[in-house]
Amino acid sequence: MKLVVFLLALATAAAQAQTFPSRPMRIVAPYAAGGAADLMARYLCERFPQSLGQPCVVENRPGAGGIIGIDSVAKAEPDGHALVVVPNNVAIIPSLYAKVPYDIKDLAPIALVAGTPVMIGAHPDFPARSFQELIAYARANEGKVNFTSCGTASPQHLAGEMLASQAGIRWTHVPYKGCGDALTAVLGGTVPVFISTVAHFNPQIKAGKLRGYAVLSATRSSFAPDYPTVAESGFPGYEIDLWFGLMAPARTPQPVLARLNAEVNRILQAPDLRAKFASQFYEPLGGTPERFAAAIRSDMERYAKAIREAGIKPE
Repeated sequence: MKLVVFLLALATAAAQAQTFPSRPMRIVAPYAAGGAADLMARYLCERFPQSLGQPCVVENRPGAGGIIGIDSVAKAEPDGHALVVVPNNVAIIPSLYAKVPYDIKDLAPIALVAGTPVMIGAHPDFPARSFQELIAYARANEGKVNFTSCGTASPQHLAGEMLASQAGIRWTHVPYKGCGDALTAVLGGTVPVFISTVAHFNPQIKAGKLRGYAVLSATRSSFAPDYPTVAESGFPGYEIDLWFGLMAPARTPQPVLARLNAEVNRILQAPDLRAKFASQFYEPLGGTPERFAAAIRSDMERYAKAIREAGIKPE
């Protein structure tokens, strides 16, 4: 009897994959329009109809640090028609909030979409002229150096806390509501040290308004080739990247997930899309659902440790 049920389930899943999609699709961006998650959702939604044969709409559902939008898909019908683009924050939420209306297991990874490198630097008037000088200065001025990022418990903030732990320094995070406000504060000299994406640094470095120190990724970035990694600057194993990925409700049939994964990987090979990504300092990622799941697990572990050690609470 169990075998019969199993075979029927397989047949049903196969049939769903063959008819998928059977109605318009939607991709939820759990943040406001114009942000990176929104852009990734729109890039995919523009191209899905070409091969999947159904319209696709982007639905912005911001609020509660992304929880509202993510939860709406976690609770959606698990048939592949409702998807969500998530940033690294999906790996931070479980350790930051005491009550979350969904579990990460309620979501199925489809594929990583894109990533962008994070950088550390400072206002040109700050005494340190290199990454090594920054660490030395912070050690000599314990508790007196301030840094800012893209908000409390953002990956950039946690990157600073993780660096402090590994380097044995003590500095203070000055919170702002977003990357733009933080950048304004650094450019105005209110806060000296900044941790954010290369997209925020590169134009200001060229204008002489910021000084770059290092990238936080495991390897040097083609978007900032002149800057060393933190790992090669004396802190092996240190690694932070920002990524975005596409997820579906758990229990979505495996054949449907496989088809969506294939579509994402196909779309990411398009020369025009890759050019768009590069112009905004994003690198196409793609790969298997397993690769995406591994990225989530890794970030959940490292961010949970950083949040716990720093005693961070949600704003």
